[in-house]
Amino acid sequence: MLHPKKNFSVLPVLALLVLVVWATGCRQPEAPEYYGFQNPSIVRNGAVTTLATTLKFYNPNPYNLKLLRAEMDVSLNGKHAGHSLLDTTIFIPKKDTFFVPVSLEVNLNSLLSNALAVLLEKQATISLDGRVKIKKGALTFNRPFHYDGKQDLGTLLQGTGF
Repeated sequence: MLHPKKNFSVLPVLALLVLVVWATGCRQPEAPEYYGFQNPSIVRNGAVTTLATTLKFYNPNPYNLKLLRAEMDVSLNGKHAGHSLLDTTIFIPKKDTFFVPVSLEVNLNSLLSNALAVLLEKQATISLDGRVKIKKGALTFNRPFHYDGKQDLGTLLQGTGF
């Protein structure tokens, strides 16, 4: 027969063990690594210009995720160029690449104010600022993200008709 005091001292240890396992399993996922884009297209429809592309990422986490929502502002050489909202679920495989389609209406006034500098440099600094909603099992995380990088304009505009 177990002594009641011995049973009582085991319960806090078990509770602590369960808490540690739960806490390590619930930490936020690592941010995906940006690998670039593919298939850019620019569509002009009257006064509205839409830029569409597919972004390529790598999931460094040892578990699958779901992207539930992504919202971002895009800047070209420090000037706001457009806004994008993705409200579709995308499956993200563990330790693998995945693709996210992006479409945004482009602010032509911002692009034209940068046109000379962009044409002379043949490169542009693209900045992405936004938030993503990611699901891991039953848990949902909202995470901000930021990306800054130089982009060769020949690559960006290749195949777009410009």
